[in-house]
Amino acid sequence: MKQDIPADVVLSVTKLRPDEKLLLEALRARGLTVSVALRRDIGDLLNGAAPPPGVVLVRNLSHRDAASIAHRLEQLGVATLNTTTAIDLCHDKGKQALLFQSHGVPHPRSFHGFDRSQIRELLETIGWPVVVKPLSASWGSGVVRLADEACFEAWVGGCEGIDANGRMFPVLVQEYVAKPGYDLRVVVVGDEPVVAIRRRSDDWRTNTHLGARVERTELTAEMRLLCARAVDLFGPGFYGIDLVEDTRADGLMVLEVNANPEFARSSVQHGVDVAGRVADLLCQRTAERAVA
Repeated sequence: MKQDIPADVVLSVTKLRPDEKLLLEALRARGLTVSVALRRDIGDLLNGAAPPPGVVLVRNLSHRDAASIAHRLEQLGVATLNTTTAIDLCHDKGKQALLFQSHGVPHPRSFHGFDRSQIRELLETIGWPVVVKPLSASWGSGVVRLADEACFEAWVGGCEGIDANGRMFPVLVQEYVAKPGYDLRVVVVGDEPVVAIRRRSDDWRTNTHLGARVERTELTAEMRLLCARAVDLFGPGFYGIDLVEDTRADGLMVLEVNANPEFARSSVQHGVDVAGRVADLLCQRTAERAVA
């Protein structure tokens, strides 16, 4: 990424997926100069081989890479989207749960389990079934539903076989939400929800990577309110906010906030130019930086 003239925007990536290609096209269509940066290119920037850009859009797939890059750029005085605070929160479901609970944001009952015996105690508190999640994971990876004692014993046996030293702990132990066959993903750009989709599946997990079908749905006042409450806590940014409803109760809950939302595949169904909205936000951010 060696260059003499600073780019308006640097797109930090692990690889150029369809999502990042759309972002690149939208940014260039608005007249912004854009450089694509892999990990080594970020090293060149940090080492002074390239001038600091106006803003860096962090789209690295690895949670660890995204947080590390954002924090180091912040020390250099470079603005990032999302911010380091938001990235750190988005990459830890346990921190999110504590934040939502402490601020009264509707959220499934969630607890931290630091070892197997503590999880067993939590099972007695929550009741069957429960969901156990890694604190940092995407696409439904490592998320399990424990329906009864036999499921728990099988899960413990599997953990002991691959994680004898307990490095996977702590985990999030969460009440099971009886969804009506779908959840909701709301894409937020800045502080504005721009599109909502249903992710419908016959499986209890409704991740698109696991085969969920995408349907556009209208943004409701309740969705907007919950997203606004989340953005108040995380700060304006580029998020995928997951909302769920429980058929046994009234109202929606915030399940989690994601810092690196995918949108290319779902845009075929919902028809909203998410990349263009993000490009508009980055135009605004670069203009503000130039004035400052």
